[in-house]
Amino acid sequence: MAPATFSCAISIILWNFLLPYRVFYILTTAVLFALGVYVSEDLAKEWGKDPRRIVVDEYATLLIPLFFTPPRVLPLIVTFLLFRFFDIVKPPPIRNLESIRGGWGIMLDDLGAAILTAIIVVILRSLAFVY
Repeated sequence: MAPATFSCAISIILWNFLLPYRVFYILTTAVLFALGVYVSEDLAKEWGKDPRRIVVDEYATLLIPLFFTPPRVLPLIVTFLLFRFFDIVKPPPIRNLESIRGGWGIMLDDLGAAILTAIIVVILRSLAFVY
């Protein structure tokens, strides 16, 4: 039940421990994304297009907006909810990214949700609203 939502806990744990180490945080995010493309490619061949059992896309890409999120509870909740909203609703052009086949398609729609969330987080921080 809600495997993608629960998998985001992995991102939150990584964020909590890696945030002080910015370079290592960025490298970890990049490696998880690359591994996600590779693993998703193989699993999609066996399980079909973007199966719910693949969750690496969520926890790898949630790290992107979390990078810009202050280490406080309310900003964390806002970032998490925004990311899940965009990942579930998939507004254009994010939905178009799903049409890409294989591992790239599985990862890129979540990357789109992460980028959109990161933009909003940065705007909220600059406005000092909630953040």
